[in-house]
Amino acid sequence: MSLTSVARALQSSSSLTGASMATCPTSLLPASTLEACLEWQSSESSKYNCSADAFLASLTPGKYAGVTANYLSFNTEVATPHYPRRAEMLTRCTGGTIVFSEAEDVAVDPINDIGSASATGAELYDAYLMIYSFTSEASSLGLFETLNDRIREKTTQLQYEDIFPKVRNMGEYRKDGKTNIDLLMSDGDFFVPVVRIDLLERDGLPLPQTWDDLVELANYYNGTDLNDDGETHDDWGFCIYPRTGSGFNDAWIPELMYSTWASTDQTRGIQEGFLFDDQTFEPRIGTGFEKAMNYWKELWPLSADACITSTFAEGRCAIGIAPPGCWKGIFVDAEEGGIAWRNRTNGDWGPVLRDENGEALWRPTWQNGTYAEPYRLKPLGSLVVVDRETDQLVECGPKTCPKGEKIKPSDELPEDDRARVLVDSPHVGKWINRVPFYWSGGYGTGIRRSANDKVKDLMFDFFAYVNSPITSVDDIVIPSWLDDWRYSQLESYERNYKEGGWNFNAWNEHQRVQKYSLGNDVNSARTLQLPGVLLYTRDVMLEQFQKYVAGETTIEVTKHDTIAGWNDATAVYGKINQLDNYRAALGLDSLTTYQKCTLHREEMDAIDPAICKEETDNSTLIIIILCSIVGAGILGLVMYFSYKRYKSFQTIKKAHEQQMESTLNEATRALRQLDYPLHLVRGDEFVAEKQLMRHEVLRNTHRLTVLDNIGDVDAFIQTGKQVVFFSHQWTAFNHPDPSNDQYNCMVEALRELARRNGWNDNLRDVYVWIDYSCIPQANASVQNLAIRSLAVYTSSATYFVICAPRRNIRIWTMMWCRAEQVCYSMRNGTAGMFLAKGRPGSIEFGPVESDFFIESLHVFNGDLTCCRLSTRQSLVVPILGLYGELLRAAHDGVKGGTSDLSAVKAFLKEVETHLEDVFPRKFKRVMWRKNKRVLEEVTLFGDLIDRMRARIKNGNMFVPVERGGTESTMSSTDFLRHGANDSIMHGVMDINSLALPPQDNFLRHGSLNVETPSTSTTFSRHGGGGAEEA
Repeated sequence: MSLTSVARALQSSSSLTGASMATCPTSLLPASTLEACLEWQSSESSKYNCSADAFLASLTPGKYAGVTANYLSFNTEVATPHYPRRAEMLTRCTGGTIVFSEAEDVAVDPINDIGSASATGAELYDAYLMIYSFTSEASSLGLFETLNDRIREKTTQLQYEDIFPKVRNMGEYRKDGKTNIDLLMSDGDFFVPVVRIDLLERDGLPLPQTWDDLVELANYYNGTDLNDDGETHDDWGFCIYPRTGSGFNDAWIPELMYSTWASTDQTRGIQEGFLFDDQTFEPRIGTGFEKAMNYWKELWPLSADACITSTFAEGRCAIGIAPPGCWKGIFVDAEEGGIAWRNRTNGDWGPVLRDENGEALWRPTWQNGTYAEPYRLKPLGSLVVVDRETDQLVECGPKTCPKGEKIKPSDELPEDDRARVLVDSPHVGKWINRVPFYWSGGYGTGIRRSANDKVKDLMFDFFAYVNSPITSVDDIVIPSWLDDWRYSQLESYERNYKEGGWNFNAWNEHQRVQKYSLGNDVNSARTLQLPGVLLYTRDVMLEQFQKYVAGETTIEVTKHDTIAGWNDATAVYGKINQLDNYRAALGLDSLTTYQKCTLHREEMDAIDPAICKEETDNSTLIIIILCSIVGAGILGLVMYFSYKRYKSFQTIKKAHEQQMESTLNEATRALRQLDYPLHLVRGDEFVAEKQLMRHEVLRNTHRLTVLDNIGDVDAFIQTGKQVVFFSHQWTAFNHPDPSNDQYNCMVEALRELARRNGWNDNLRDVYVWIDYSCIPQANASVQNLAIRSLAVYTSSATYFVICAPRRNIRIWTMMWCRAEQVCYSMRNGTAGMFLAKGRPGSIEFGPVESDFFIESLHVFNGDLTCCRLSTRQSLVVPILGLYGELLRAAHDGVKGGTSDLSAVKAFLKEVETHLEDVFPRKFKRVMWRKNKRVLEEVTLFGDLIDRMRARIKNGNMFVPVERGGTESTMSSTDFLRHGANDSIMHGVMDINSLALPPQDNFLRHGSLNVETPSTSTTFSRHGGGGAEEA
């Protein structure tokens, strides 16, 4: 067969199957034909270039040959100027073509094309650049391609978990009990305050914290000469964006007021919301709304535009609020100190910073004459919040503002924080409710569900390409409308921002505010996300806002007219429909039919009278039947119940007693036996792997050292082996360390530990315990057995290292990490505990702080990680057993006259001081039943602590059990353990001074009175293919 014939046949096959580029069927063709086919295939592949970067290298050359997709963008040159270049690179690799078209109105045109409840879309385009707040109607109708599975398949290149949690959430929509990802978000957009820190230093003023502080500063500086040009008529106390004249963004001017409103009305996170009641859908326009409108009535006459004019860049503003992209376009140029990147040459605004000779006209300076970059600060907040029961303002505190924070004095700010030079705020020590507000400027990309499958594949690959850290880490510093949406984009000043023209202070304060405002724990708020959102914000709220700040109406009339206008807008789309969309945007499930019929009977009957009638009829029938049954049997039941009550009570009491005793016995045994063998990875093999390896892979390749019982563990330690326990945080569900940052941190820490202790650098006598490698991952039942042995695993280690690469610096707040820390420190103290933090290649390694164990004690207040599937109940048994062991040690030491017990007593004293926090009797958890969120109280420790104390006092604790062990590890002398009368030396001697005894004095498994056989001791390497000599 000729090469031409092969090509014709393959092209025909390709057109029939819909494939972009056919590949040779190697199993079907004879050798001579296959050779010709492969030659043709190679010549076709050479037409494409996928070598530009790692993302393109992961694609098949020519994958989309002949495929064309239509993409509706918006203001591409300004909003996403790098997208066309990336599209060309994708075309050179895959052969697919992406045709860019420009929307005239980004809020309206994509919806008109994709469709709505009232109109079928034109469907001219396959994918869109969209504002997240305009997607709810299309999401509710299922018009977007849901991206969950596609993201999962691209996890290596896309690294979705690297995107800030709150940015990911903007692209999500809750529907039918499932969270759909409809937009791939690429914009961390919110309102950021920026202040002239040089003015604050000069005038002895503190950093503003609240909206009242902002009003005071704006009044103080308005109409004063702010740039030393001798003019005051055009100098403003306050600059903002958007402001009148910002084009289509004028519609979002009221969102500035929303950001203030949220700071008094939302205290518990996004799901609480603040614009509407999430049950009745009544507008929440009350005290908080009024307070916000009054702030802006005072601020509006003091303000000018911050972004589309040169006002701020020329130094004619004291403080500003705008999205990060606004500031990115103004404060970039390291050579000039960071001001007005877009004005280095003549442009739209002219040479605002240089005269005709190129000399700088103005730059802000400290009192010592050095450049003072305008300072980015956390979003402003409120010291008072609205009590939703009374609609009255109450003082912000831990109970009323559970996500709030205390205002710090200047000297408690980070060492590199430039605001340390300013005087303290008058609010120091007060609780403040900050609410980063995600306005309508947040952009993402979506795909029309009804588009051609191959076109959808092409567009998703393009969106993943421009979103992935492989490209976006460099592209993010290009002036655009896209603000940092990934952790990796902010990791290093040297990596991208320095080259992009930012000075260090600008980058440092920018990354600090971005990480704070887009992280998982912050009390952030979203703008309104509803079908017809323009009716609410532009047509109603903008008009009412403008009239009120101009003094044309009263606040009461404004509130009345806004409520009426919003209710009219709701009527257009239907109250039930809008309520469902509002809840979905907050991440809440829809109300049940029963709830809707109870709260909104009139609206439900308007939809279909049969719905609530059937619900009511069913409920009535059930009630009648139940009442009849109950009425007929109640007399007999009263007699029967009275007879059985006492016996039932006794049975329940006995069962409870047995359950409690069983739990205590289990806690006792958990410290004396291994429910699952201890698995370890030898140090040299751990380093050689170059990544964290799954347990089953190491098991099947015989690279695990297995110790079957505590006797084997004791003897293993006695032979001089070192066991290093690594504690870390999982950063993804299917792999603990997709970026390899934590593994690299562990390797550096292991080598540093070897250097400090003078171990052989081949690391053959050092063994590593790491959960992913040493606990089964595939079999859940066996995994639970290993978790029950956590206390023994942890306390058996000779060293404990907490690995916290830069982004995971809060690892010690995670519940499982705290549990590991407590299990180690309760038996061994903190002398062998170390912390490794920082980026790989520059790890900071050292012992933990002296009071480290105090925070770790609060295990059950720790956070459950995003990625470990675990519960608090599974930790009760090992933690209870450790507590019992310490109690027993203290009790026997006092009774036996042992004097060296100060460490144990100090440890117990700290526990007793915070007993309810350390051992909570109950905890509250959220459950979902029939798509309804239920908060239930679950017993955790109950009265187990009291029972453990009683057992210790009565001498019924720690009955000797068989040690077990192989013949080579058996000894005629029992091992002394923690708690033996003559051997306790706990690591924490005094909580204040924490004078630590030498590590050799700690009683470890098998550390004292151990007889070892003269023959060499052997421990099994998993698989039995030959023992390893210890």
